[in-house]
Amino acid sequence: MKTAKYIILLLIFFGEFEVQSQENINTALTFIEENNPTIAALKAQMDYQKAEARTDLLPPNPTVEGGRFPAVEGAGVKYAWGVSQSFEFPTVYAKRNQLAKTNDKLADVSFNAARQEVLLQAKHVILEYIHAKRMLAELNQREKLASNMLGIIKKKVDAGQATAMDLNNARLRLVEATQNANSMRSQKNILQRKIVLLNGGQELAVTDSLLLLLPLDERETVFSQFAQSDPRFAATQQMVSLAERNKSLVAHQGLPELNIGYQSEQTDAEHFTGFKAGLSIPLWGNSGNRRAAAIKLNTSQAQAHSQRVMLELEFEELYQQTLSIKSQLDELQKALTSNNNLELTQRALEAGEVSVIDFFNEITFLYGITDRVMELELEYAKSYTELHRFEL
Repeated sequence: MKTAKYIILLLIFFGEFEVQSQENINTALTFIEENNPTIAALKAQMDYQKAEARTDLLPPNPTVEGGRFPAVEGAGVKYAWGVSQSFEFPTVYAKRNQLAKTNDKLADVSFNAARQEVLLQAKHVILEYIHAKRMLAELNQREKLASNMLGIIKKKVDAGQATAMDLNNARLRLVEATQNANSMRSQKNILQRKIVLLNGGQELAVTDSLLLLLPLDERETVFSQFAQSDPRFAATQQMVSLAERNKSLVAHQGLPELNIGYQSEQTDAEHFTGFKAGLSIPLWGNSGNRRAAAIKLNTSQAQAHSQRVMLELEFEELYQQTLSIKSQLDELQKALTSNNNLELTQRALEAGEVSVIDFFNEITFLYGITDRVMELELEYAKSYTELHRFEL
């Protein structure tokens, strides 16, 4: 009963630890989203794109004109002035407003897609940093073990139970372990600096020491979420909608344009005032624009279809890759758990049951499998994150 109780407590502890780890990564990404200069530039570009789409929502400025006209013959002078305002057909302004709103949606989803790309790369760096910390802890343990083994083998040499070659082998192993630990320490510091730069130069502590390896859902479930939530899919839809709105706008721009005004003319003998109005005759001025808008819509539809197909292919490849990594990881983890006899091998060496060469061959093999397991854990975490980028 006590054993079962301890097991349950350990499961609860590690479950809470994994949730806290995920929350810590999400918190770090929240800070990066707020401080990252690339995201700030993308947001400014989005705001500009929205503002630019609203530059033609109002009619042009009114025109005021006037003049003094002396008579060609004689002493008479004519004075004239007037004010006029031109308008496109009233429905054009409604269509332009609809086009601007559609452009806003396209700007939003385009920004979200670019923002998610930045956060995806940031999360990859954070995962690599956590992996580097885990590897450094592992390599420090190996360095400590190599130092202990050197002491044990020195005693064996003194007792005539090992050779000078064994001692030299142990020394080289210690040098190698120290260099590996120093190299990983340097890599960890580089990744930590990258995180600071991604956070706009502000310090950001990532305290996680465990990679959260979530289970992979069925393909249909993940793809459904991907197709509904990935902003790149939404961008293809908005791109077609924008072309449709533009085609409708161009069609209405072919309607008659209006012009109204007030005119005053005065001579020495007479004074004329009154309102005037004009109407354009839509014959051929807009035909080229209509044809171009229709072609643009067809092009946008073809591009949107092509991009959706490419996104589906990318998803399929990424899902199968993630599935393959998970399968390799599970298999190696199971094998490592069943065959990790490092402690027994160390005891056997101390008891003289195995040679120094056999001992180092065994731990080299175990180290290689352990490194591969930890590498696969990082690959799976990164691949899973990329597959679920729509959650960022």
